[in-house]
Amino acid sequence: MKKSGFTLIELLAVIAILAIILVISIPKILDVIETSKINTLKNTVKLIADSAEKKYTENEAFGEENEITCDSVSKLNKEDYNKCTIIFDENGIAKVSILGRGKFKGLKVIEATKTSAEVIKLEAPKYGITAVEYINELYEYDGEGLKIDNTPDQNIRYYGSDPNNYVSFNNELWRIIGVFGNNVKLIRSEKLGNLSWDSSESSVNGGWGVNEWSQSDLKNYLNTMYYGGTSVTCYGGTKNSTKTCPTGTIDETAKSLIDNHTWNTGAIEYNTRTDTVAFYKDERGNQTGKICNGGTFCSDTVERTTTWTGYIGLPYPTDYAYASGENICETNMVKQDSSDAYICENNNWMFKSIWYWTLSPFARSANSRYVWYVNGDGDVNNSNAASGGAVFPAIYLKSNVIIESGTGTSSNPYILKAGL
Repeated sequence: MKKSGFTLIELLAVIAILAIILVISIPKILDVIETSKINTLKNTVKLIADSAEKKYTENEAFGEENEITCDSVSKLNKEDYNKCTIIFDENGIAKVSILGRGKFKGLKVIEATKTSAEVIKLEAPKYGITAVEYINELYEYDGEGLKIDNTPDQNIRYYGSDPNNYVSFNNELWRIIGVFGNNVKLIRSEKLGNLSWDSSESSVNGGWGVNEWSQSDLKNYLNTMYYGGTSVTCYGGTKNSTKTCPTGTIDETAKSLIDNHTWNTGAIEYNTRTDTVAFYKDERGNQTGKICNGGTFCSDTVERTTTWTGYIGLPYPTDYAYASGENICETNMVKQDSSDAYICENNNWMFKSIWYWTLSPFARSANSRYVWYVNGDGDVNNSNAASGGAVFPAIYLKSNVIIESGTGTSSNPYILKAGL
């Protein structure tokens, strides 16, 4: 006897039925997975709150003042949260707040206790909002490659070896350093060239330049010729040694996005580099780069300032420190490992393997010619202003600049446009 098989029509009918089953079941399966994640996070924060209260009671009983953090009372995987905080009310009740990432991406808990926790589902940021809003929402929704620094200003920064912080700007690739107040700060991805920060005649600081940004040769070049203005003289060594200026300028579209920003130009002393937060404060402090009282390398008569208003500057030394994924860099930007290598070069998208200028003057009692730079070995140190360092221009976007599209990768960078 012949065995009959399925006809083509019967096979198509079976496929159609299976497709309908999948359409109906997949959303339900996804809902089950999502519910499981929410319940897991609820139970996790309740356990953290319970453990925190027990630790609080122990501290009270033994008169101890041990800091109680999420890390100290739980084994929550750091890959699964971007921020976790614990506060206590007047009765010692612990309240835990978490911003999830990883498997808890898009989930948020506010002030959960050991008996109650509510999970909030966040939405991914949408295009068409300001860059500041977009990055803030992205930090809350995902947080991958983003962190809040430990400075008093609690800036949101990109960190790690290669975060998705690429931007198409001036028909080039630039990268987002972070959000600072109402502005997003960018840095050019590739160096513009090698130039002196400043140079001078031999009668002024021995020809090694002056560490006052508002009057420096590099500031002059970046904010005139590079900004699309008239030609200037560029310098590449001591005693006003000239050098051919780099090619390229900022186009009109890019110029319309740049904020005329007030930059802090406080000077920092050498020993402060082992304290990242103190260094950050001094970058924004009131000490100028001239604390000497005369001599061959302290002979300039330039008026000193600690702020400057303009369009194009340079990164700060602490921008480099906070770009590292190594936690120690938030407290000591020049920490070395057992082989004397600088730790902050690791897992750091702002490490360039070449030495490059920063905006900050170096405060030294013997002279007024030194400026801070990031070295090719990961060190943060100082050099004469007339030295020829790599230049990575930095700018602040206007507060109304919008992210129009893109994912922040080098192949699909964010696209910006002027807001209303």
